[in-house]
Amino acid sequence: MIVVGGFNTAVDRFLTIPALRAGAVNRAQGARALPGGKGLHVALTAATLGEAVILVGLQDALHAGWLADFLGVRGVGFAGVDVDEIRTCIALRDEAGVMTEILEPGPELDADAQRRLRSRFLEAAAGARLAVLSGSLPRGLPESTYADLVDALAASGLPSFLDASGDALRLGCAAKPALVKPNRDEAVELVGFPVPGADQALVAVRSLAARGLGRVVLSLGEAGAVVSWDGRVARVRAPRVEASNTVGSGDCLLGGLAVGVARGLQPEDILRLGVACGAANALSEETGVVRRQDVERLCPQVVIEWLD
Repeated sequence: MIVVGGFNTAVDRFLTIPALRAGAVNRAQGARALPGGKGLHVALTAATLGEAVILVGLQDALHAGWLADFLGVRGVGFAGVDVDEIRTCIALRDEAGVMTEILEPGPELDADAQRRLRSRFLEAAAGARLAVLSGSLPRGLPESTYADLVDALAASGLPSFLDASGDALRLGCAAKPALVKPNRDEAVELVGFPVPGADQALVAVRSLAARGLGRVVLSLGEAGAVVSWDGRVARVRAPRVEASNTVGSGDCLLGGLAVGVARGLQPEDILRLGVACGAANALSEETGVVRRQDVERLCPQVVIEWLD
């Protein structure tokens, strides 16, 4: 089983508009709401691939049943921690396919809610083979939360994957999780120099490996990823797809990596599975959603070039 700490659960509202005009009235042509959050997308991907998974996150009275039903139908167990109100995030998509996201920070947790969230996560992790910590931290939680959890998991012999940003990422990396998955912007926060393309990404992953991070997967969007894996460096090229919505592809990539590691696959197969999941997400209109048949079709098209 995989346990996912996607603590800052969200209601994602998707609005379709002709064009986004600042300072003007923008009328939506379509609207829908789905459960969201980076960790939720990771969990959905793992479940789609047939892996048992539990998501630990926040819930409120209005959305608790909705979240549990949505996730349960898709094979994800949900361990929710009650708060007054979870966040709502808005994604605006215009006719040209350009997506604009407005992300709320989420509720501020008091000391009791913080304690319950950590306890719920560690309780769920006690029966897992792998833990994933993904997304922003709800307000009130210290930036060291992920680092503290990585240490606690390591003490119990459980490997952890980390996908975060800012100080939560920096401090989390110092705790040496089993795998870190930054994107370009997050990698810049860690290494302190621009990462515009694959060449600079290779320098970045080597730099992070030199700090003692054994597995780093730096996602490059449609270009795939650059990887440092147990002392070896690789360029992983994603298959070409006709993209409908690339938001959430990094989360799906991480979900595929988690499944591959949990199943004990070889590094090449783990990386193919992860990058295929990222590409499969881009085929769907929904954010953070993959179809198993797409993943299976795309896996053989992922190209891995080991450089070291």
